[in-house]
Amino acid sequence: MAGARGQGETVAAGVLRERNRLAAELHDTVAQGLTSMHLLLDAADREWTREPGQARQLVRQAAAAARENLAEARRLIHDLAPAELDGGSLPEVLRGLCAGLEGARFRLEGEPRRLEWRVEGAVLRAAQGALANVRRHARASAAVVTLTYQPYAVALDVWDDGVGFDPSGSGGGDGLRLLRRRVGYLGGTAAVESTPGGGTVVSVCLPAPAPAPAPAPAPAPAPAPAPAPAPAPAPAPDRA
Repeated sequence: MAGARGQGETVAAGVLRERNRLAAELHDTVAQGLTSMHLLLDAADREWTREPGQARQLVRQAAAAARENLAEARRLIHDLAPAELDGGSLPEVLRGLCAGLEGARFRLEGEPRRLEWRVEGAVLRAAQGALANVRRHARASAAVVTLTYQPYAVALDVWDDGVGFDPSGSGGGDGLRLLRRRVGYLGGTAAVESTPGGGTVVSVCLPAPAPAPAPAPAPAPAPAPAPAPAPAPAPAPDRA
């Protein structure tokens, strides 16, 4: 697994670049927009008694800035969805992660289905973090990533046969706290089971209700009744 160290460093550099990009985006859009709103509302407050018409105009400008800022915030939130999921399903992406780590394999249980993007993103980030720890610290010869689709939940288990650690010590503190926080926002749970020399299992479970069945198509309208035949003309009177 030491041969994959370069790949791990490349991934870490990519994460840092993306973090810096998002920080710059937040500064240039959301932070600047909030500053503009603050200045406009301060000016409106000063003019409220002397120039009420001008104050109302400033408030309207602040409202317009708020609308623009909200649109930018929504765009940034959309950009936070993992780009890896744009090119494939969650099982495909996880299988690709395992293919990039010597000794790792992927298992799929249950019937795959598309989940809400935040749920898929949390599962993907959990798998990436667990495999990064396997690569850097575990000195493992084998690892298994299992993705399980349940009727109302999705579960991820990442097992390795590495050196393990004591979860109550400093070895898993920050990483486990961050993992629990990420999945906790979505109503999920995360746990780590490990012992020194006994390998590690990282488990994540998130609520993921099955999509509602599509409504049954409306029945086709009954055909209109055929018009009644016209009555036959009465016979002409016999004039003989």
